[in-house]
Amino acid sequence: MTDARDHDVDPLVAAARRAADNAHAPYSGWHVGAAAVFAGAEGPPFVGANVENSSYGLTICAERTAISAGVVAGHRRLVRLALTCTDAAGDRVRGIVPCGACLQVIAEFGTPDTAIVIDGGGTFRLADFLPRPFGTGVTVPRQGT
Repeated sequence: MTDARDHDVDPLVAAARRAADNAHAPYSGWHVGAAAVFAGAEGPPFVGANVENSSYGLTICAERTAISAGVVAGHRRLVRLALTCTDAAGDRVRGIVPCGACLQVIAEFGTPDTAIVIDGGGTFRLADFLPRPFGTGVTVPRQGT
């Protein structure tokens, strides 16, 4: 369902905004939503929201919940991901970027050219944020050699 706040907004960002409404964020107050498109997937995007935990380390980010939903549905090639966030006052956080753990998960299922759409911040490629991810065939330089 679309509401007035989604008028003239990228449909993937609109899906991420709706997902953010379901965030469990009693500690930070930041409601993060993500929407993921996988190659070959039909239908609506896979969505996720942050799910906080009082131990903090067990918190899961919106990006990883959306990507996990796509993987559970049998998809493996992430093409595009949208990300949105509102703070405790309900204001949009335009400077949000995926954390390092989320970037590595995006790299696991995407490519350097996988699009990351930041609500109000623009569209980037995974390589803009994570130029040298861990993964098959990636050589991590050693210090002092």
